[in-house]
Amino acid sequence: MTQADSVLSTPPTNTPVDMTRQRFLTVAAVASVVSAGSLAAATIAPSIPAAVTVPRVNPPACPALRVALRDLAKAHTLLIGAQATNEEAEAMWTDWEAQNPQPISRKGRRKWIRRGSIYHASVTAPSWQILMTAEGAFAAAQTAVASVPITGAADVEAMAAASVIYDKVELARGNRAPIAIMVADEIFKRGLAVLS
Repeated sequence: MTQADSVLSTPPTNTPVDMTRQRFLTVAAVASVVSAGSLAAATIAPSIPAAVTVPRVNPPACPALRVALRDLAKAHTLLIGAQATNEEAEAMWTDWEAQNPQPISRKGRRKWIRRGSIYHASVTAPSWQILMTAEGAFAAAQTAVASVPITGAADVEAMAAASVIYDKVELARGNRAPIAIMVADEIFKRGLAVLS
């Protein structure tokens, strides 16, 4: 059995922490927990994603509305991915600012601002463009759902459920809740609205 030559053969415990590596490990751990949780949910009830993204009502909503709701669910999924990409780019910019503190001298500050602007544009501009494209597609899908002519109570119920899910999504441009407006308009037209 081999023995250590000295006590100093173990690494020191006061070494500096690498924040980039620590962030990577944290993100990897969270992703692992999330994927394990979603995998467990998928094995328990395989119909959960469909129930969450496409509201089910009896009798079913009209075919045009069902197609529009599926497209909205796909646009929402893409939007979530774009938001995550943009948040990661912003985190990279924040890390750069933390690792490169602003100098005290005036000339040094100008150089720092110039370098920072170049880095910020190279890191955040592409993800911002992707986010804006995804938000535009999501807003167009919301409008497509809102513009489907309502043919019955099932359509109103499906649109109301979609409104609860998708009209609360936070967008950089602002979410105008077009589905909720159409549901409220239809309820008013049917005389079901109570004005006090």
